[in-house]
Amino acid sequence: MIERSRRFYLSLLRAFSVLALCSVSSITANTNSTKTTETPNGNALKSFSCEWKDLEFPITYGPGIAASLCVLIGGFHLIFGFKKQRATLFLTGFSSAAFLTYMICLIRSSLHIQYILLITAAVGIFGGILCTTVIFCGLFTSGIVAGFSLSMVFLFGLASLYQYTTLSIPIGVLVSVSVLLAGASVWWKRVLLIISSSIYGGVLIMGGIDYFIEDLRLVHHAWDKVFIKQDTGKPCFFSWIILGVWPLMVLVGLLVQFLKTGKKPPKPAKGENHRRNHSSQNDQSFQLV
Repeated sequence: MIERSRRFYLSLLRAFSVLALCSVSSITANTNSTKTTETPNGNALKSFSCEWKDLEFPITYGPGIAASLCVLIGGFHLIFGFKKQRATLFLTGFSSAAFLTYMICLIRSSLHIQYILLITAAVGIFGGILCTTVIFCGLFTSGIVAGFSLSMVFLFGLASLYQYTTLSIPIGVLVSVSVLLAGASVWWKRVLLIISSSIYGGVLIMGGIDYFIEDLRLVHHAWDKVFIKQDTGKPCFFSWIILGVWPLMVLVGLLVQFLKTGKKPPKPAKGENHRRNHSSQNDQSFQLV
């Protein structure tokens, strides 16, 4: 059993390393290209402006549905992350697989939005079922997404203070933190599942709010800043308010789960189990009589 689990972890690490190498090549190709960044609605991303009139944009049903699901799934992670473990692992696999599929289809495919949503839903359901049936895969995935989210926030703060010039720094931080947190999530299930669900839930809520308020301008700015792309300007005060939602939601999730929903049940006192079994046997004998 131990040898089988070791082989399973090694296969997951190899798959993650391959995905990391593919992401490095795609990021490098996108950095060298001269295409303009577009929002989920297909509009060219302009420089940040602090005027409210620049925030008026049409909310389409494709990204709108995705942002609404992000807020709902993030709220579920914050409150019932550990208490409803199966549902949490399903939603983690569903949201991560659906997000990756949706972004790949938007960038590489020319299909209609309805077909993209169908493909995204199918892949997301498959990822959710996989993470639910294979518990180690679900815990590993929850650690990966939490480590990726935590690394992105750290790198965004680092890039705002110190502008590095090589992609090896963000890639190394993303891969190392994600793999370490994923491995720790497999061994320390309760504590790390509460922490990872709070981190991931806060990021999902922040991303959904960012779409409805400013069409993911903060997300685009953070992505360009971390991966040394063309800078689109400095974010305004409402962008920093949206960013402040993430640590607030993480704190709320940790407090709610550690103090209420994810609290360990009290251990029975010595001899209490014997008394319970004796009383249940008496009840059964009384019912039989």
